[in-house]
Amino acid sequence: MPAPTLLPRTDALVQERAGFRIRQLTETRWRITLPNGAIVAYLDQAGDTCWTLSRMSANRRTFAQLGMFSSFDEAVDALRYL
Repeated sequence: MPAPTLLPRTDALVQERAGFRIRQLTETRWRITLPNGAIVAYLDQAGDTCWTLSRMSANRRTFAQLGMFSSFDEAVDALRYL
C-alpha cells in the first residue's frame, strides 16, 4: 500500500470575521470563538450549499442546532444576531 501524499496547507488556519475567530478543525467543521477564546458555535458543511450552525447545550450535554444556511458567510453573519 503506498504512503499517503501530504500537501501543504495553502489557506489561513484562523480567520477573523465579524468580530469572531474561525478555526477550521476538519474538512467540514469550523469552531467559532470570541477573541478571548470563548467558544460561540460550531459550523458544519452538510453539502455544497448547506451549512449548519450549532452550539453546545450545557444542561443537556448535546449540540443544539441554531440554523441552516446556504453559505459560510451567511452563517457567520447570522451569529451576530443570535
